[in-house]
Amino acid sequence: MKHIILAAVAALALTGCGAIGGGEKAAMVKACTDSGEAEKDCTCIADNLETSLDADTFKVVATAMAADDAAGEKMMEELPADKQGAVMGALMSAGMTCMMGGAPA
Repeated sequence: MKHIILAAVAALALTGCGAIGGGEKAAMVKACTDSGEAEKDCTCIADNLETSLDADTFKVVATAMAADDAAGEKMMEELPADKQGAVMGALMSAGMTCMMGGAPA
């Protein structure tokens, strides 16, 4: 399960992230756009994740995306299994919505 979550976070970093603003979403968007993805896609995914996840889990995901690979991986592994599952579901949903031209959830 750990590897699936980590792969999803890595895929998210490569396919899109957050929203412009401050705090966690800004860090998420920056990590996403720094990976070469379009700001529109990054913003859409961050908006969807913020809506789908509780505030604490969203903060962990955003912080993990902005961290180096080892630190980010450790943060995600430390989430309880139910939170890892929630992140996986939210990532899949956000990816489908945003990459298909949908609006934030």
